[in-house]
Amino acid sequence: MKLWDFGRMESGRIIISSKVGEPLGLVNGSEVFSSMFRYEYGEKKAYEIVLSPFGPENYREIAYVTIQVRDEPGGLSQASQFLKSLNIDILNSETVSSIPNVVMIWEMLVDLSFFGDSSSLKNEFETAKTAADPSLSLVDCLRVESSDLATRYTQGASLDSSAIKVRALRKTEKKASIIEDGVFELPQAYRNFLGRDSSPVMLIGDPDSWILSVVFLDDEPKLFKIKVDLPDRPGSVHDIMKALGDESINVVAGYTNVLVYYERMTCELVIDLRGSSLKSADDLKGILENKMSGLGPQFALAGFSPVVF
Repeated sequence: MKLWDFGRMESGRIIISSKVGEPLGLVNGSEVFSSMFRYEYGEKKAYEIVLSPFGPENYREIAYVTIQVRDEPGGLSQASQFLKSLNIDILNSETVSSIPNVVMIWEMLVDLSFFGDSSSLKNEFETAKTAADPSLSLVDCLRVESSDLATRYTQGASLDSSAIKVRALRKTEKKASIIEDGVFELPQAYRNFLGRDSSPVMLIGDPDSWILSVVFLDDEPKLFKIKVDLPDRPGSVHDIMKALGDESINVVAGYTNVLVYYERMTCELVIDLRGSSLKSADDLKGILENKMSGLGPQFALAGFSPVVF
C-alpha cells in the first residue's frame, strides 16, 4: 500500500496529513506514543521518530485476530460477544464482506491484557466450536497471531546488519502526546537530539502495524514525484532503476501497481536530484522521457512533478 507523504517540521511541529494519519488512527484528539532512533553508517547518520496510538507497554499484549463469520445478521454480534466473554478488548479493526450473502472477514488488533495469550485464545475458540456452542453458530473460524509491533517500535527499521548501527534514543517524557489540529509536537528531548527545530520530513505509514515513521531529510532536498508506465514482465522494474542509477538519481520512495497481469503496470517513485549532474527540472524531465522511451514502446513517463515542502 502506498502510504507516504512529505512535509516540514517547523518549530518542532509536524503536520500529519489525513492521507497517512487517518489509516493509522492518528487523528485530532488521539493519543500518540513515540520512540526515536539514530542510524549510523560510517560517517553518515540519520534520525527517525516512530509514532503509534499504542504505547510500548501494551505491545506484548496486542495480537492480530482474523475472524470469519457468515454474512448474516447476528454474525458480527456473535464474534464480538465471544471476545467480550473473555474480557478481550477490540482495538483498531475493519470488516470486509468478502463474498456478499455468504462470508465476511473481520480483521482486528486486540488487547489480551485481561485474558491471557494468543494460544489460549485459539484454544478457547476451538473448544467452543468442538462443543458446537450455539453462540458461535455463525462464526466459522478464528486466526490469531502474536503481534510483532514491539520489534519495530523498540529496535528500529534496520534489518540485521553489522554495517549499520541503530541506537534507540530514550525520551524523558513519560506522558503520551496529543495530536491537535493535525500536528504532532516533538518532545523537547527529541529536538535536543536533532539539534534543529526545522527540517523537511518524509512520513511513511505501515497500516499492518499501526505505526508511522517520520524521517528527517537533509536541508533543501531536490525531490520529484514521477510515474512510469511499463510492461509487467521480469526485469522491467530493473530497467527503470538502472536508468535512474546511470544518472546518479537516488530513489527515496517507491510504489508499483499491476494494471493488467503480464501486460501493464505502473511505477510511482520519489527521486532525489542532488547527487546528479542535472541542474533543473526541465533537464530531469527531458532525460527521463528519453530514457523511458529508449527502453521500448511500453515504457513512458506518465507523471512528473516537484515535491513541495
